[in-house]
Amino acid sequence: MTAVEYEHPIRRVRDEIATVVDRAKDGGAITYVTRNGERVAAVVPLPVAEQGIRPAGRPAPDSQCAPLRPAPAAPGGRFMGDAGGPTPQEVEWTRAGLEALHAQLATATAETAALLGIVGQALAAVSDRHLGTVEDLLESIRSRLAVPEVAFSDAVELYDELTCPDDALCVTCRQPISTFYGHEGWQHYRMALNEHGINATQIYEPDDPHTPEPTFVPRTRRAFADGKVVRPYDDPAAPAAEEA
Repeated sequence: MTAVEYEHPIRRVRDEIATVVDRAKDGGAITYVTRNGERVAAVVPLPVAEQGIRPAGRPAPDSQCAPLRPAPAAPGGRFMGDAGGPTPQEVEWTRAGLEALHAQLATATAETAALLGIVGQALAAVSDRHLGTVEDLLESIRSRLAVPEVAFSDAVELYDELTCPDDALCVTCRQPISTFYGHEGWQHYRMALNEHGINATQIYEPDDPHTPEPTFVPRTRRAFADGKVVRPYDDPAAPAAEEA
């Protein structure tokens, strides 16, 4: 609990930032920053800031880097719609994915803003030649850097899943086709073991040569849970892999 509170216009805080920081560091004082008489921000002691004061309903991310707010879950699968539009299942899946993406980006934004605040305190300490304080502030950042990093990684995976194109099949043979760098037009492909024993994409010519023309079918979408894409090995509903 702080012993003293101050309230200054933003211009005065700017001109006296070193004093404001010293009061927070040495005296445990909170300085409220005002604009036109309204409180808009505050400089608080570091121990108070490290406790994670946040608006109600926004707890600090835990050690598992969970998003700040929950995101809905949705099962994956192939959603076979008709000419009338998407199925309710596809709409639910898309909404869940977008809300998960929103939650991860909100987490990354909030945590990045908090880290920027700590760096701002470090800059103020440098201006007042308190290099020991700078070291302490930077050390407090170390464990928190993982939160925005993980959130952005999860956001990229969500984005990739939401924007992944549907499967293309050859009109003639109904086998998978795609376009590949270094090859002109559509090509038949399949997964096969290469010379290193790794399952890899193999481009091939069908036994009855024909020019591949695409028709598109809904891809198999991965499920969403806990604000993330559910990987196959994390999904208890996924069938077990067949033994070689």
